[in-house]
Amino acid sequence: MVEPPGWGKRTYPGNVGKVRMPEWFERLRRLREGEGISRAALAARAGISAASVKAYETGARHPSGAALSSLLDALAADAFARREVLVGAGFAPDGRSPAEHLGDNWFSLEDACSEIASLAHPACVTTELMEVVAANTVIQRVWEVDLHRELDGPFERGLLSMLTRPRFADRLLNWTEAITVAVSIIKGHYGGDDAIDPSRHPYVAAAVQHLLNGSPEYVQRFVALWMRAPGRMYRVRLSYPVVWDHSEFGPLKFVAVTGPANRQPSLWFNDWVPIDAHTAKSVAALAAASDSRSPFFDSAWPGA
Repeated sequence: MVEPPGWGKRTYPGNVGKVRMPEWFERLRRLREGEGISRAALAARAGISAASVKAYETGARHPSGAALSSLLDALAADAFARREVLVGAGFAPDGRSPAEHLGDNWFSLEDACSEIASLAHPACVTTELMEVVAANTVIQRVWEVDLHRELDGPFERGLLSMLTRPRFADRLLNWTEAITVAVSIIKGHYGGDDAIDPSRHPYVAAAVQHLLNGSPEYVQRFVALWMRAPGRMYRVRLSYPVVWDHSEFGPLKFVAVTGPANRQPSLWFNDWVPIDAHTAKSVAALAAASDSRSPFFDSAWPGA
């Protein structure tokens, strides 16, 4: 049996059958229609004639690779649709997407603050030394702190400094596990024990010295971890568990996910994602709460 052009076989789990696969020119037409523009408007965007667009969309003529690429650019086709059309027309995929047309797809600190402000889950932005420079209201309610009124200064808002003080350290039920990750990051990034050498990394050394002013119990635990935790060079995406004991809702379980906010990277997004029903329900209640807290943004940070 000879199958009509454009028909093919696609296998799905538990189902085998023949599914109509659109020709590349049909896909091109649907992309234009999805944008809600006429052939003439697309032609003007792409710098080709409206007659050529019609001929391509009906399969009457075959475009050059350059012409087809211009049409896909004009339609802001995503990477998947772009590949589908190019390969269907006999050209190699170019791996491009609309994102490359952005002037700068990284975040300033102010942009990063705006990005997390309306999130329904706890989120903050930290420096590479884990100093909190932006935080949404939900994470402030989880921590039970108002960053506009307390913890003034980057060292005071450093997560490591906070977590050598009983007010916060007692709340982190998996303290050893979480702090081991933090120590490994700093040692891996700054050359092991050289990280606290004032002659090589004066700011890092000063930050560590500041946290040593915390609770003797937690400082001793921190020093012990520093001595035994290996330095690790983590990739730009990192996740680790957090179990936080909230005074009203009890233990809340999250996976903390970090990723770079800017190119250096010196700013990092930190998203605390609930991992069980109790935590999700508690976070929803915290997000809906009404109090004096508001999104925090450190306008004095040098990169702000």
